[in-house]
Amino acid sequence: MSAAPEAVPTAALLARALAETHVVESLIEQGEWSQALERDAARQRLMMAAFGQDATRMRDPGLRALTDELLRMNNRLLGLVEHRRRGVERESDVLQLGQRAAAAYHCAGSGR
Repeated sequence: MSAAPEAVPTAALLARALAETHVVESLIEQGEWSQALERDAARQRLMMAAFGQDATRMRDPGLRALTDELLRMNNRLLGLVEHRRRGVERESDVLQLGQRAAAAYHCAGSGR
């Protein structure tokens, strides 16, 4: 029973980090990148505080479940950010194509 009080702060830190992860996900989905970065920094501090504690406590099944969920969410966030990045790149490509088409049209019209 002596390990239980030590595990409580770690579990609380990981639970808070998981809650922040959900907030970061929501902010990314809304396109609120600067807010997402700020909240992600807070989330990272929480995880560093939790993982900076005695690593042997991570063998606790409850803590393991939290870390597994954090890993799953981290992977989800990476996929979501990558998806958004590709979307922005596609939009940029379309804008550049439109600019080139407008320039070509202008040049063709002024050559008459």
